[in-house]
Amino acid sequence: MKISVITVLAVMSVVSGQLIRGPPGWTYYNPLIQSPYVPLLDGSSPQQKDPCLRELKVTSQRLKETSGVIGHLKSQLNALEKNTRRLAEKMVKGWAWTNKKFEETSQKSTDISNRLSETKDMVVNLIIYVKELVASATSISSSTSATTDIGKMPNNCMDLQLIGHIKSGLYSVMGTRSVETVYCDFSKRPEHPGFQQWVGYNDVKLSPTFFYVEKNVGFSSVATAVPFEVEKVNTGNAMDLEIGIFTTPKSGIYHFSFGGMARFDPDSSGEMLELRLMLNGVRVRSSYATKSSGWLSVTLAETKFNQIQLESTLKLQESDRIWLEIHAHSGAAGVSLHDDADWHHTHFSGLLIEEDFEYF
Repeated sequence: MKISVITVLAVMSVVSGQLIRGPPGWTYYNPLIQSPYVPLLDGSSPQQKDPCLRELKVTSQRLKETSGVIGHLKSQLNALEKNTRRLAEKMVKGWAWTNKKFEETSQKSTDISNRLSETKDMVVNLIIYVKELVASATSISSSTSATTDIGKMPNNCMDLQLIGHIKSGLYSVMGTRSVETVYCDFSKRPEHPGFQQWVGYNDVKLSPTFFYVEKNVGFSSVATAVPFEVEKVNTGNAMDLEIGIFTTPKSGIYHFSFGGMARFDPDSSGEMLELRLMLNGVRVRSSYATKSSGWLSVTLAETKFNQIQLESTLKLQESDRIWLEIHAHSGAAGVSLHDDADWHHTHFSGLLIEEDFEYF
């Protein structure tokens, strides 16, 4: 159905609620004013135009509804625009964050790649080193596979290698005079400075030797080995108490110590007691105690006592003989080494410090 210009003008009049006047001599009817009579262009009455009016009302109503829909759509479009802007901002921020993380990940990936490259180089070098060690060990093993009888105790790492040792570590070898500890690195060639490293001496003895003996009676004989009556320790049985002589069972370094009490009786003419340490009949050490520097006994009138000490460290050969004796002095009567039961004044001790293995 076609709508004329007049119809459109009439609709606009309905929407605005007023009579719209057109060209001179034209008057249009506004249904909202309810005028009893309005002349129309064609001279017909309003009752004759009721279908047209109804159509105009319906069209007006639809225009209002359309206007509301348009307003509602406009509101939705505004809201959509705001949401789109917020979404765009979030997308921009997300893109910036993603780009930053991508750069960080790229940098980490580069670092990991560099480290992997370094690790690869290290592994390659390690493989080369292990191959060299295996080759060296194989060479050493092949060179020492047939053990050699060197006819003596090993003196160094070279001797140990000759008799079949191939594992690096600490070993005991025979030094010049004693057993020593060395570290052997069999992964190196014998001419290498690190092939053998000296560590220290070993306190090795075929059997321990030491003694500690005491007297429980006095003794005054001169130029005679001092005997002892009490045996506290005599490991190795090298000390003969009855004759007072110690016989060295092995060559080596020994230490001896003596402590005693010198007694000067009131009628003694001697003013001094000399004690000597003898080695195979030759004096090697001496010690003195004088009457003048002694002290008076509390229980024995006019009797004086004085301490006497003697120590010595000697390098001895097997079967050497050691003893103590009082040296003879003119007028030495009344001078003696004093002791009594449970007094423990006079005692003698000795021990093997280092055994000499030179005879190996």
